[in-house]
Amino acid sequence: MDDLFLPDFFRRYQAAVAGSGPMLPTLPEPEDPESDEEPSVFLDEELPLDQWKPIIVLEAPTKPDETPSRFIDGSQRHLTVMWLRSPNGAPIPLLVAEVGAVAMRLEGRQFLREDVKIERVLSFVADPFPWEEIESFATALMQRDELTMRLVLANKPIEPHHPFDYEVMRTQAVARIRQEMNSWERLMFSRNCKVPTLVDGPLHRVMGQPPSDAPLLIGVTKTHSANYLHDQGWRTLYDLRPGQRTPVFLITGKGGKLSKEGRFPVATWYLKLAAGPRLAPNWGHVRVEVPWNQFQTQFASSFDFIGRLSRWIIDARCRQESYQRMPVSLEPIVRAEEAIKPLFTPLNILSHRLYRQAGLLRSNDS
Repeated sequence: MDDLFLPDFFRRYQAAVAGSGPMLPTLPEPEDPESDEEPSVFLDEELPLDQWKPIIVLEAPTKPDETPSRFIDGSQRHLTVMWLRSPNGAPIPLLVAEVGAVAMRLEGRQFLREDVKIERVLSFVADPFPWEEIESFATALMQRDELTMRLVLANKPIEPHHPFDYEVMRTQAVARIRQEMNSWERLMFSRNCKVPTLVDGPLHRVMGQPPSDAPLLIGVTKTHSANYLHDQGWRTLYDLRPGQRTPVFLITGKGGKLSKEGRFPVATWYLKLAAGPRLAPNWGHVRVEVPWNQFQTQFASSFDFIGRLSRWIIDARCRQESYQRMPVSLEPIVRAEEAIKPLFTPLNILSHRLYRQAGLLRSNDS
């Protein structure tokens, strides 16, 4: 591989440092009318729709097969470092990132790191560039010792998004980086499926539908971009106090089937972990989910089980007020973050290494 290829590529496509800029609003991805990924939601599994109300979580300990002892968390950091001018003149942002995942296990009162994997990646929409140049560029990134960076190609935007929209192209690269993080989480999960496991986020991101007799799987989601609730459900959610939950409801793929993105039926509910005068009304609750087939088979659709698991999650919540996401975080997941983030290389170091390859550093900057 010609050591001059990277500088030549950057020079050919007029690489420039990408400074901070406004976060421009972008349209959501248009829906595919033939897609079955839109979930179906059944809200009357525990209470009729018009009888939804906050449910108090009682003080009842979990049983051994209900207590998670393994915890999976992914992490990613990304930075837009430069942009290129594509052959057709469109601005293409380049994002450098480190992604990875960690598995922690609970032994007695100690959290031990079971496994961890991280890697450096560079992501951008590469469709406008000649493919043979992209292949050479990817090889050069991996072979340069100071970079050892894998190229992950982002999808080009679909209609009606315009390829000259810089923010759209940047968002595509961010989405691709997060996919890589999900892949590492799937790897961490697959290496030990023999104990009850809690995943930070929706379950379908890291696994397919488990057997009904498999050890319990639990997903805890902190951010809520999807709307699953009816009006009375939203009123119930905003009325929750710490230690209360909504009724359980069912989320499936469209028509109750598996979706193309791998979503499988789950029993799910919202749980309030924290509140206070400084918290917004939509902050402080998480959405918990367990596979529907496990809920039905192992736990006989028992809402007492839901209460016991909810109590465990409340007791496991993070209590460090200095931690920014304390109101919606669990202590085992915070420990997992603390185990992986020190292994990352600072992004400013990686960006400066790329700037050096692109000839974008002044002599007194290097």
